[in-house]
Amino acid sequence: MKNLLLGLLLLPGIVIAAPTPESAATGNLSVTDWQYVTQKISEGQKEWLDIVPALASKANHQQADQLEDALATALPINTKGVLSVLRVLDSGRYPEVQGTNIVCVQKVASSGKASESYYRDTRLALLDEPEGAQCLWNLEGVWEEVKHGQ
Repeated sequence: MKNLLLGLLLLPGIVIAAPTPESAATGNLSVTDWQYVTQKISEGQKEWLDIVPALASKANHQQADQLEDALATALPINTKGVLSVLRVLDSGRYPEVQGTNIVCVQKVASSGKASESYYRDTRLALLDEPEGAQCLWNLEGVWEEVKHGQ
C-alpha cells in the first residue's frame, strides 16, 4: 500500500516532460512550454533554431515578439544558425514574425551598457560571417542612430 501511494505521488513528475524540438514544432504548447522553447532558441542550439519556421507559422503577435527576441539573443552565439533562420523568415510567409529587419537591430534600439555590449559582440560575430552583410548593415545603421540620438 505504501509503495502504491508513493508511486501515485511520483507519477505526475514522471509524466510531465519538457518539449523536444520535434514535439514543439508539431504540437500545441502551453505557456510554460513556450517559455522553455524560446529559452532554448535564445541559447542558439541548432536543433531548436531549426524549428523556428514551424513555430513562426503558428505564432500569434506576442509569441512572434518572443521568437524575435530569442533569435536576437542567439545571434552573437550561433550567428550562422540564426542567419539561416532569418533567410527563411525573410521570405514573408510568416505574417507575425519579422526577420532580419527586426532581429538584427532590436537589442540595440535603445542606448545603455547592455546595448553597447550586444552591439560589440554581434558586430564581431557578423564580421566573421560572409552571409551576415545585411544584418550587419542594419545593426550598424540603427546603432549609429541611437548613438547620435543620445
